[in-house]
Amino acid sequence: MNYWRMQLHPDDAANAVRHTMRCFGLGYIGLDFAQPPGDLTDVQSEEIPQSQRDYWDFAHVMAEGDYVPIVAHHYPCALVKVTGPYNYIRDPAGALGVWFRHEPIGYYADLVTNPAQWQQTTMTDTTSILRDESSLSYTLIRSWRSQVGA
Repeated sequence: MNYWRMQLHPDDAANAVRHTMRCFGLGYIGLDFAQPPGDLTDVQSEEIPQSQRDYWDFAHVMAEGDYVPIVAHHYPCALVKVTGPYNYIRDPAGALGVWFRHEPIGYYADLVTNPAQWQQTTMTDTTSILRDESSLSYTLIRSWRSQVGA
């Protein structure tokens, strides 16, 4: 089991929360490319633009049972657990891209009800695996899971 963090807006920060809630409503987490390489299981990481190489891990490393806090505007929005395998959608409808099925674990605003107390988790990339167990995001997931019994 791995911990990740992820943003769900397709280069549209002004509508980040709308895109994030739409993904939750559909039951998926996902990402997309400006120039899609196609199914990530059919390409080598070297074929992906350098700035987006960590997306390759989305298809090859992320797995059922992994936990992913979803971040919007540098604040945690929700914690989800991956419940299905990578699924490439060749002809996306609307903002759909490549997705993983998820189970919602909880919403951050329900966990910390006073926004003045929200922890900022600055993200400069779309998705990344968390390896440093002492990082803010990693400890947030561990704490969140213990509070909701996940």
